[in-house]
Amino acid sequence: MQIQIISYTPLWHTRLLEYMKSVYPYRDIRYLDWWISNIDHSDEDCWEKCTIILNNGQIIGCTTVNDAHVLIDSKIKKFFSRGNTIVSPDQRGKGVSKEIYNRVNLYDNWFSVGITDIAWIIQPKYVKHFTPIRPINVYVSVNCSITGQIFRKIAGDHVMSCVFPDFYPINKHDEIKKVKDISQMDIPETGQWTSDVIEFIRDSVFFRKRYFDIYCSERYAIYEYLSGKKCIGYVVLRKIRYKNLDMLSLVDYRFYSRNDEFKAFKVASKMAKVNGIGLVLILSSRVYGFHVSPLTLRMRKKLNCAIGMEDMSDGFNDMLITSADSDLDFVYYK
Repeated sequence: MQIQIISYTPLWHTRLLEYMKSVYPYRDIRYLDWWISNIDHSDEDCWEKCTIILNNGQIIGCTTVNDAHVLIDSKIKKFFSRGNTIVSPDQRGKGVSKEIYNRVNLYDNWFSVGITDIAWIIQPKYVKHFTPIRPINVYVSVNCSITGQIFRKIAGDHVMSCVFPDFYPINKHDEIKKVKDISQMDIPETGQWTSDVIEFIRDSVFFRKRYFDIYCSERYAIYEYLSGKKCIGYVVLRKIRYKNLDMLSLVDYRFYSRNDEFKAFKVASKMAKVNGIGLVLILSSRVYGFHVSPLTLRMRKKLNCAIGMEDMSDGFNDMLITSADSDLDFVYYK
């Protein structure tokens, strides 16, 4: 076996896409292409951290990263979001993963969200400074539409699409406004929405890349949350189908005050009821207590997260992470 380890460049786009498709035949190739395209549009620092393993010129493994900007004490720092580490099934047990992790050990400003249970066992053995942080919790909100949804499912009549109105009143003083043009959204100049010590930047570049310049932009509804006509946060929703059941996903949310964060759950519940959907799925690193309105339950399932810098664990443990920070939004939800 003639092993060669190289760093990614955009010249490898097509071959890497074909390889990832062969390993993940049931994933949407448009998602895989979008993920690799984001690497293409990054800089050489990002390319160097994307490792391709060749055996006699054929790809047998890889690990990919995308760059991300993080605010730490209001200062912008560059981090790298580590994606899947892939080794071809017939090449496992031959030390290929170890070679990949040796390259990972050349830098420590990385984070990884939604690490599989198997990788959670393997990576601490080979990755230096592998530091677990607070996992992502899975919440489910239930509303009164669940009864009608169950009857429709029994009758074989399924909700086919979602209607997201341009405006919707939440209460006497609050309303949500749908964002159709990112230039019209009231985004903080620094991309800082929360009072967290560490926060993923949510600026216009993030919104454009994550929700607008994407193969499935029509699936997402982005709302500004207005209180007294003033923007105090945002909410991102989309319909999903999970385990053969229609649900609404609260993909992302940010509010200037932590006390307002549960408003996102209420928005999602109201939009679900508008569409006759009885369940809302929320992935969040926040630990919320039991809520009655809307009825929200925290599931036993948790998603693993880790970083490569031990001295940053306190700040990352306290930050808000949602499904917008993971490929779970693309991989598991139809």
